[in-house]
Amino acid sequence: MNDGRRRALPAPIAERARAFAAGGLPAGPARPASTVGLLRDTGDGVEVYVHVRHIGMAFGGMLAFPGGKVDPVDGADPAEAFVRAAIRETHEETGVVLAPGELVPWAHWITPRFEARRYDTWFYLAALPAGQEAADISGEASEVGWVRPADALARAEAGEWVVLPPTAVLLTSLTGFATVTHALAAGAGRRIETVLPGWFDDGAQVWSLLPSDPEYPGDDPGEQT
Repeated sequence: MNDGRRRALPAPIAERARAFAAGGLPAGPARPASTVGLLRDTGDGVEVYVHVRHIGMAFGGMLAFPGGKVDPVDGADPAEAFVRAAIRETHEETGVVLAPGELVPWAHWITPRFEARRYDTWFYLAALPAGQEAADISGEASEVGWVRPADALARAEAGEWVVLPPTAVLLTSLTGFATVTHALAAGAGRRIETVLPGWFDDGAQVWSLLPSDPEYPGDDPGEQT
C-alpha cells in the first residue's frame, strides 16, 4: 500500500494516532524548526549525511538529518530565524560551517495534530563545503554516515531504519539527481507548498497520507496547525 504518497507509521506513533482519534489526547502547538540535507558527490552518485538519534531522545531511533528547534538566539524575524537555526544546528551536530547563501529551501512540513511533539519545519539542502567533514560532535546519534538516498530508502523498506514521512519524501526527491549541483539547481525557484500529512487507519495499519493521495485528509483534516 506504499505508493509514494503514503507510508506506514511506526507502531508507537500509530497507537498515538488512534488514541487521538478516540478523543483522548489534545493537539499541541507546532514549534518552529529547521533541518538540512547535507549533500556530497561520490563516484556512486549523490550522498546525504544522516544520523540515527539515541533511544530515549526526541525521535530516538529515527533516521534524520541534522537540525532542531528554532531558538530565541536565532532572531525574531521568522524567515531569518529558520535559516539561522539551520546553520546553527548543522554546526552543533556535525561541525560543518554553512553560510545563508549555501542553503537551498526544499520543503516545508507541519507535524500532524496527533503527534506528542509537533514541529513547523523548513527543510534545506546544502553542499558539504570544500575542506570540511561532517561528524557526530554532539554525541546525540547512535549511528551517523553518508548514504545514497535510494540505499537509505531500501534499508527503511527492509526494516533496518525507521524513517518518518518527511525524511522519506525528501530522500525520494533526491534519488533522481546525478550530482549535487543538479540537486541544488532544482531548488532555484522551486515552489514550496506546506505539507500537513493526513492519516488513515485501515484497522490493521495506520498510514501517513500526503495531500496528493486521493484519500487525504483521512481522519486528520488539518484544520488546526
